[in-house]
Amino acid sequence: MNIKCFSVLAACIAVSLLLTACDKATNTDTGNTIGNRGNATKEEQSAVDEEAAVSANPFEKYDPPVKVRVARSVDQTWTYPEGDSIDNNIWYREYESLLGIQVVHDWTALLGEYNRRLNVAIASGDLPDVFSVSSSQLKQLADGGQLEDLTDAYEKYASDHTKKLQMGDGGAALASATFNGKLLAIPVVNAPIYESNLLWVRTDWLDKLGLPEPETLDDVLEIAKAFTERDPDGNQKQDTYGLGVGNYLYGPIVSTTGFFNAYHAYPQIWLKAATGEIVYGSVQPEMKDALAKLREMYRDGQLDRDFGVKDSNKVAEDIAANRIGMAFGANWNPYVFIDAVKKNPDMEWKPYPVPSVDGTPTRASASFSASGYIVVRKGFAHPEAVVKMLNLHEEVVHGSRRDEGEFITVEENGERINTSRLSLVQSGVSNEGVLESLELLRRAIENEDESLLGDTLTESDKYGPTVNYLKTGSIDSWAVAHQYFGFVTTMDHYTGDRLLMTAFGGQTPTMIDKWATLDKMERETFAKIIMGAASIDEFDVFVSDWHKLGGETILHEINDWLSAQQ
Repeated sequence: MNIKCFSVLAACIAVSLLLTACDKATNTDTGNTIGNRGNATKEEQSAVDEEAAVSANPFEKYDPPVKVRVARSVDQTWTYPEGDSIDNNIWYREYESLLGIQVVHDWTALLGEYNRRLNVAIASGDLPDVFSVSSSQLKQLADGGQLEDLTDAYEKYASDHTKKLQMGDGGAALASATFNGKLLAIPVVNAPIYESNLLWVRTDWLDKLGLPEPETLDDVLEIAKAFTERDPDGNQKQDTYGLGVGNYLYGPIVSTTGFFNAYHAYPQIWLKAATGEIVYGSVQPEMKDALAKLREMYRDGQLDRDFGVKDSNKVAEDIAANRIGMAFGANWNPYVFIDAVKKNPDMEWKPYPVPSVDGTPTRASASFSASGYIVVRKGFAHPEAVVKMLNLHEEVVHGSRRDEGEFITVEENGERINTSRLSLVQSGVSNEGVLESLELLRRAIENEDESLLGDTLTESDKYGPTVNYLKTGSIDSWAVAHQYFGFVTTMDHYTGDRLLMTAFGGQTPTMIDKWATLDKMERETFAKIIMGAASIDEFDVFVSDWHKLGGETILHEINDWLSAQQ
């Protein structure tokens, strides 16, 4: 698609809507035209207003054009196509030609400076028309009455496609941008389903030791014991570990998150209790059981005795050195394993769903679905402009008119230039959109029919390499294909309520002051417990201290915050 085609599309939409409106205006039950407002009853006028809201053109062009003053963060490493800049680029030109929106920078700044400068602007009330904010800045602006209500603008102008993508997380992101019934921001939606911890196992070691594939947590523990004690690498040394763990403990690589999930424990996320109140996952009693088991595994040599000083890169080196047979991590962990596979051609990894301690299916913990927000200052005359810009982004980047060559990536002089980041009002693909695309990808791969990809929003580039790997076993396609295998495991086991997204994605005032201390205390205490430097009962001391040192206040702030988002 080029700019002219997209502009013609918008013009066609406008003409179609105009003709539809005219047709409706001359075919009423009363014989009067709907446009004859002087003769319309109150009920008829209400119907007209509702019809107008429903049929608003999501790409309606301003004539004359409107200026939108913006502030935005930039990166000094960004490059631009020849002749372009942050002030004049493919997105800004399209905003003006298609939508009649002229973007003018009040100011730009590097990310760290941006937040400092924006906080000054918030305090002074000297705000640009449109700008991006964090969750805590959103709350501050909402409490201060400094934001324009976007409720009507969104309902009237958001395209069906935009609304579908924004609701793809069940409405959580939009709810987080809503205060006292008013939509005060456009959330930047993403897909936390990508974070689900899977159990990655060296199946070549399973085969060598005659072990079954893991179906229960007991199976996992037996495999960890065998991988530690039965010399799976065949070097006649006791130098292998059943489970790889890094000193960060959590996250997407060599993580304990999946292990805790097996015990129905959910560290580092906020959970809604049966009472409806928010609680912190890391201080719940299920955590203690999982820590006790990790402590046993460490004592028995199934975890590296030096894991406390090894980051994920160091653990990856141990994987390449044939020392580790299992690890919990995200679907993309094959990109971590690929160097090891190249060095060890017989090495093979396979993803499995995480089995639970009691047979009840595990739930995978994940972060919040909104990573940021776009807001409009109170009093700006055209708040619907941000909705129109969002429609453009969703159509060009995530829609059937996706334009890889202009609005996403430009190839120039042998360099790939990312132009999608110049989009001023953008959002990602939510869980629902990702799952729809992955199902299309699965159908295409299983049938070796690329046409079945249809309008896939994500991961379509996995098709060719995965089919190639399934046919040839090419090492060049190994990582891509194995990530696809991770996708399949995620699709089959971590959708719906089996993906446990944190109930809160913001940052409260006390979190700003206290979180670094609380987080450090948590990781240090848990590492000491696992390594036997502290008793398992130290967990109870940690829980008490966590609440005393700021946790209790944070929970009150979170619950008050969420009460306002109704």
